[in-house]
Amino acid sequence: MDCLRWLAIGLAILGGACLAGCAAPLAVNNVTDIRPNTGSRGIDVYEPKRRTDPSAPEFAGDQLVEVRTFHNPGQSGEVEMAGASCLLEATGFTATMTSPAKVRVPLYRGQSSTLAVTCQKPGYQKRMITVAPFDSTRQARLASGVNGGILGAVIVAGIDAAADNSKNDWRYPVAKVVLEADAAGR
Repeated sequence: MDCLRWLAIGLAILGGACLAGCAAPLAVNNVTDIRPNTGSRGIDVYEPKRRTDPSAPEFAGDQLVEVRTFHNPGQSGEVEMAGASCLLEATGFTATMTSPAKVRVPLYRGQSSTLAVTCQKPGYQKRMITVAPFDSTRQARLASGVNGGILGAVIVAGIDAAADNSKNDWRYPVAKVVLEADAAGR
């Protein structure tokens, strides 16, 4: 019981610290479209392959993924900045944009591609991160069990183990790229 109480207190402190140091995100005024390199004319990059190969991933919709760039100007923490040139690459498509941006990407449930996001801006070092998709249905299910204490977590874990997770929704988190100043700019 004491461990759970300390965990709850720690999470409350961490959440409060995050909220206290968070500024409003910069506005994004348009949506960037991907450029398929598979012969597809739309967002479903596996559509041409699926005509001849039934094992090609099933299209499950799309998502607007946010691409945001930050820098760390000392002890004030990370600060969002606009104007970095970014390239998003994945299996079957690419997209170029200026941060902050929203990019419409295809979803293929558990077969969704990891995204590689590379950003650069004058005065900063080029940086690449990867953004992996996650099973949002399963994450929500397991999070609901935590609210029920240990017994709730055990029950939900059992339900999750017995569930057919093949049709779950998958999502991408925000692509957060933290750029470091060039050595000459320090």
